[in-house]
Amino acid sequence: MNNGHTYLAALLLSAALHGLDGTALAQGGANKRLEALETRMERLEGRPPSGIPLQTSWQNGIRLQSEDGAVRLQLGGRVQADFAGFDAESALEEDIGDLQSGTKMRRARVYFSGTLYEYSHFRVEYDFLGGNANLRDAYIGVTQVPFLGTIRVGRMLEFYSLEQLSGNSFHQFMERGLPAAFNEYWNNGIGIQNAVLDRRATWAVGALKRTDNFGDAGTNSEHNVSARVTVAPVYRNDGRTWMHLGAATVQRKPDNKEYAVGVAPESSLAPRFVSTGPIPSDRVNLVGLEFVATHGPASIQAEWHQARVDLRETEEFPHSGTATLDGYYVYASYFLTGEHRTYNRQTGTFGRTIPRSNFRGEGHGGGAWEVAVRLSELDLNDDPVDGGRLRDWTVGVNWYLNPNMRLMWNYVRADLKDVGDANIYQMRAQFDF
Repeated sequence: MNNGHTYLAALLLSAALHGLDGTALAQGGANKRLEALETRMERLEGRPPSGIPLQTSWQNGIRLQSEDGAVRLQLGGRVQADFAGFDAESALEEDIGDLQSGTKMRRARVYFSGTLYEYSHFRVEYDFLGGNANLRDAYIGVTQVPFLGTIRVGRMLEFYSLEQLSGNSFHQFMERGLPAAFNEYWNNGIGIQNAVLDRRATWAVGALKRTDNFGDAGTNSEHNVSARVTVAPVYRNDGRTWMHLGAATVQRKPDNKEYAVGVAPESSLAPRFVSTGPIPSDRVNLVGLEFVATHGPASIQAEWHQARVDLRETEEFPHSGTATLDGYYVYASYFLTGEHRTYNRQTGTFGRTIPRSNFRGEGHGGGAWEVAVRLSELDLNDDPVDGGRLRDWTVGVNWYLNPNMRLMWNYVRADLKDVGDANIYQMRAQFDF
């Protein structure tokens, strides 16, 4: 039977089922029915639909999801506004320059991420500070790869440091501890990550090529190779009690055969207090250790990092051997309102704090309140390198109005060894989703 006969038979059957009479067919109903049947047959033949309807929801961010869950998209971002005042000894200001009180936008980012057809995902994030659209994350990936877990290709963070890999929106203090000076943040390459032993442990390896803020790399840039393992020996009470142990390492080959490291005293408005300047070097090996213990509202966290810099002898720098630079931080935090820190067992990092009650005005909920204290130190002295030694004491108070908004207050006592001290009073207003 040819197509015309097939359509005619289907048309007559449809007309009978829908109670159409001959008059209706003669008056144009036949053409409409024929078009409808052709559309139905196209669907039966497996032709793709014109679009996938998405459901919109708010889950601490804007979420879009198909009915079957195969396509899941998220639109988000963060805004952080900082304010700081300084009170420094004259000897310190003579050494590093005047400390100017003021305000700045610390971060202003937007991102778009998603999972496509369950096993593929992507993420793109930009930061708009400084009048430029600086590229942060920009990668695609696949999940549930046998033995390997998740594979990502593009621009991403190297697998090093718990504070670095946990989003800055979830930190207990306005700035990372002083050892963050060793972090290198976003570069281009490939990363592989997996959670094993019923998500009690994770491992990750990556090879990234050093790039600028737009993801571009010159031909002289080298690859950084990183690896990280974590284990959660304790995880119970629905995540209210847990312990994290981690170790990571990175091998870097500095561009132009020079390595430099320096840091400000845990304030985005402060200049660098310590810096090595350029060190002739062919290779730098970093190692880091991580520890967190959380029991209900109480938490203790610490990291230690060490950089072993292979010195390269030059006419201006007549030294060889290895210089060892290191730093650490340790802090304790406590939720006065009974909340607890959350843990992402898939990646061995922190999650979002959810207040027991959101702030809704007097007598209707006060949000979550947290206090924290930290000791942090960075030593960049090891003959012949003389970068300085800095120690910070920081006291913080955090007010979480709801899961997406909080106010932070930090007092930092910065001590630059053999030079002088500075008092830093600062606050941050933050919104992220």
